[in-house]
Amino acid sequence: MVDMEKVKALTSLLEERSGLVVREAVIRFYNYLSSEESRIYDKEVDYLLDTLGVEVELPF
Repeated sequence: MVDMEKVKALTSLLEERSGLVVREAVIRFYNYLSSEESRIYDKEVDYLLDTLGVEVELPF
């Protein structure tokens, strides 16, 4: 199971170091990936969402 304390600590570190909220940092990072890297990234994210049972709500 996911250790939420570790997730919160990692989120805090990412936000502190990047100066951005995690969503903005991931979006900016994603824009610099090659097409192959973005395909792999998408597959990994889908796998994690399925594994953790998270449903994604689109913002539009």
